[in-house]
Amino acid sequence: MEGNFDFNTIKDFDDHIDKSIPNYDVLLNCILSISDYFITKDTTIYDLGCSTGKLLSMIKSNNKKIGYDDAKLMPTSTEDIEYVKKDLNYKFEIKNSSLVYSIFTMQFLRRDKREEYCETIYNGLNKGGAFFLCEKIYQESGLLQEMLSFAHYDYKCTHFSEEEIMHKERDLRYIMKPNTLQQNISLLNTAGFKNITQFWQSYNFIGLIAIK
Repeated sequence: MEGNFDFNTIKDFDDHIDKSIPNYDVLLNCILSISDYFITKDTTIYDLGCSTGKLLSMIKSNNKKIGYDDAKLMPTSTEDIEYVKKDLNYKFEIKNSSLVYSIFTMQFLRRDKREEYCETIYNGLNKGGAFFLCEKIYQESGLLQEMLSFAHYDYKCTHFSEEEIMHKERDLRYIMKPNTLQQNISLLNTAGFKNITQFWQSYNFIGLIAIK
């Protein structure tokens, strides 16, 4: 039976994420800094799984910006940013893009949809455009998986009760299916990306950048 955890019920989603993912603020700053090298005039920037729209709102360019999500916490569109309700397990549009963000989103998609997801992004990026893929991963080493997982639990205990942590972990097992790092890289390779590097890691959370 599936758990009861629902991101839509979190009162302050951005604060919850900051407390759940160590150095999340550092990740966002890294993304914004690196993004400056790829933003080109008259292209579109996409955020897949944009949640509250925080990342897109931090981008200071005049480019068209589009956020996709199917969560209730997604804001209404503004003059600067278009927010579109979309289940990313199914077809979505990426075109004339210099930047695409997928920040802890693909891990919630069906495994049989992830190859098409990456291919859609690759095909919609202009040559020289960048795809930021951030995911929680499973370590191939059982020892490393256990060490990093429990170190992460220690961190979360500074913000949440043990009961809250275990309830969330139990519920997330039904909706979050992480890959290994190599599985994510293989998906990017299959989509067509050849220039890939890891730019950030905190415990089992990683950030990859893939350039078309």
